[in-house]
Amino acid sequence: MMNANENHGVIQQHAIRNTLEHLSGEIQKLLQNESLYENRIRELSTNLGVFQTAYSAMEDRLRRQTEEKNELLHELNTLKGLEKRVICLLDGDGMIFTQELMSQGQEGGLAAARKLTERVRQFISTSEGFEQYQLWVYLFYNKRGLLETFGRVGLTTVRAKFDDFMMGFNQAAERFIMVDVGGSKEAADAKLKVHLEDNIRLPHTYKIFFGGCHDNGYVHNLRSVVTSSLGHKLVLMPGYSDVAIDIRALQLPELRIPELFMTTKLVAPSYNVIATGPPPGLAPTTPKLTAAQPACPPTTPPGISSFTGEGQGAAARRGSLPSYKSVLQTPLTMSTRYACPTMEPSEGSSDSSEASEIPLRLPRMTPPSPPKQRRINQQLPLSKHVPPPCTLFYLAQCRHGPSCKYSHEYILEAEHYQELGENAKKTPCKVTNEGGDCPFGDECVYGHACPNGTTCYYLKLGKCKFIAAGMHRQPNN
Repeated sequence: MMNANENHGVIQQHAIRNTLEHLSGEIQKLLQNESLYENRIRELSTNLGVFQTAYSAMEDRLRRQTEEKNELLHELNTLKGLEKRVICLLDGDGMIFTQELMSQGQEGGLAAARKLTERVRQFISTSEGFEQYQLWVYLFYNKRGLLETFGRVGLTTVRAKFDDFMMGFNQAAERFIMVDVGGSKEAADAKLKVHLEDNIRLPHTYKIFFGGCHDNGYVHNLRSVVTSSLGHKLVLMPGYSDVAIDIRALQLPELRIPELFMTTKLVAPSYNVIATGPPPGLAPTTPKLTAAQPACPPTTPPGISSFTGEGQGAAARRGSLPSYKSVLQTPLTMSTRYACPTMEPSEGSSDSSEASEIPLRLPRMTPPSPPKQRRINQQLPLSKHVPPPCTLFYLAQCRHGPSCKYSHEYILEAEHYQELGENAKKTPCKVTNEGGDCPFGDECVYGHACPNGTTCYYLKLGKCKFIAAGMHRQPNN
């Protein structure tokens, strides 16, 4: 019998033999599948190459798309910049170009447009950091009023070159518009207010440079913009050094261009300076006074309509305007004598008892600066001021002086003189209304024709104060 050690050895040999047989079987199996595995490896290697090629192609495509995207974004940003509108709204009554520029005519207009464009560009690029935008410029002005002002202050060259200057400015760019709105009161103001309201709320309006800082009449519109949280779009562009108090209180950013716009108001010489000669820069179309003659003599000329014969009487015709002295020396042919001209209260000037006096048009340009000065309330017509400004003091001569019931203390602008003149023309000239021939013609303070012409309502009722023949003719006849 085998002992325990021998049994143990047999068992071990059996286990080893089984293990070797198992390994031999696995080896045989691996050897049998070797070709299969090799084919699989070759297949995977091929697929890997395909994927690597596809990945490289996709990577190149992605890079190209990224570059195209960046280019499109750049173009988009450029287009967005071009869609931004920067608008300059300028009130020509207070934004007057410098004498040097206007004296150059068309070249000056082109130079003014270039200077305005450059200063706006500098302001935006400095404060905002970009320059892509469209610049629109709207300038509204009263041509007749401006030319009259230039004549009063002696800017004859500017007056002669103004049309050429305007042409040059308008031709400088397609979006530069300089427009004469006529002499209607507040015509420029109304257009600027409408353009401000229409453009400030548009999404593509980036900035509005507002050039009406001399006039408190705009403060309501500007304050409304600020209240609507659109104040960041507003930039003030003062012309004059002084900004209206209420507008300054809004504390909006400013762009000043002193080399482009006049910084002080144009003020004509006082009456005492020009009384002995014609207005500077204008032909002598108005009567003169000498220093020895009183502004309002004790007696003024009689009805000119009764002048007959040659000499002084023949001179009292529109074709040959007499001097004030020559009219005084004409012999009296009427029993009635006349004092200085005055206006009816309905026209906002002086006593109705003197409304029938001869309408003498003296060369009043701007009254001397009074000790006390008053500002015009832009929200009220002149006739509604308390007291109203004296028409004769500003347009001719007022004999009442400090005792006048109407004010001599207002500081008037060109548009105020125009309003006074228009109101004065609503009162008939005494000489013309009695069938005479007024020696002062169109220079007369009073009206020689009814403003309503043939459509006058009061004419049909027989109550119109224009009673002479031909005073209800068609306008512009």
